Amino acid sequence: MKKDSYLEDILKKCDVCRQDVNVDQYGNGECHHCGWKQNSYAQDSPDRVMYPNLVSFNKAKLLYKQGKMFNPTLEDFVEGLFFYSEMEFYYNTRRYAVLLKTNTLIIIFYEYYNENSLQEYKTKEEFIAKAHINGTLLSDIWNVVEKINYMSCE
Repeated sequence: MKKDSYLEDILKKCDVCRQDVNVDQYGNGECHHCGWKQNSYAQDSPDRVMYPNLVSFNKAKLLYKQGKMFNPTLEDFVEGLFFYSEMEFYYNTRRYAVLLKTNTLIIIFYEYYNENSLQEYKTKEEFIAKAHINGTLLSDIWNVVEKINYMSCE
């Protein structure tokens, strides 16, 4: 029986920490040493936040050198939103979504299953300055939000 070459792992050096990491034939794989998700696009646009990572390639390298985790700032999160169009996070065990209406570039922010929480913003800057949870600015609590990620199908 012939082996499926798509399923074989290839050993390479992590783009960020230079430790060994297994990747697929397309160069995708997660480094178990530093957490960077290898992908071929990061090096082409090293200052952009792009799926599957939440910080840019250059920022990840800097954070790694400083011994810090790859935690996205609110600005990184919004940049990821403009790349992927759907983001989420948790705050006080509650799940929140941020969507980008790509045809109008309106940012929609809400708590899951809470119709009264819907907020809309016309610009990145307005979202960063005014988005809130029960009157508390998102920018003021960003350091304690959890499970920041691209939206999943949970």
